[in-house]
Amino acid sequence: PPPPVVSHSSGSGGVSMPFSVCVKDRMMYSHTFTFDDGVPFTTGCTAVVTATFEGAALGPYDILIDILVAQKLLREVMELYDHKNLDALQEFARPDGSRRNTTVEVMAQAVYRQLHSRLQAHHHSVLATDGKGLGAVTAMHIKLEESDVALASYWEEARPEGLFSARAVGS
Repeated sequence: PPPPVVSHSSGSGGVSMPFSVCVKDRMMYSHTFTFDDGVPFTTGCTAVVTATFEGAALGPYDILIDILVAQKLLREVMELYDHKNLDALQEFARPDGSRRNTTVEVMAQAVYRQLHSRLQAHHHSVLATDGKGLGAVTAMHIKLEESDVALASYWEEARPEGLFSARAVGS
């Protein structure tokens, strides 16, 4: 018998995900950090972002996700932050008006949420035509590299029923 398939992603919760598709893009931004000493520190970053989509099976047309669609939607997300001062974006404001430190961890989560929202809309638009949409995609993992030696990532647990199924969206 063939050997068991083991996921290459730490974000798949042990669920077998033999298929993955990755797309990359980059963005440059400035931002200010404030830590325990209270002294603001302004810096810039060129971040390389890798979005990895995983699934246990292929969907319509023998693909997990259309790479062109994934690239286009990731580029849309990059444009939200590319050449921007993140301190000026409402997305990173707390309810009390203070600002979040837009660390690589925070940015990986922001990219995940923005990309997930766009993929959800795409899923619904193609679901009507092929009956499957992005149903084969069960997990997404965002890796954000701020240099060749430092990175952070964000993912949510794999959903065997599909990342964009009605149950997954409602949970």
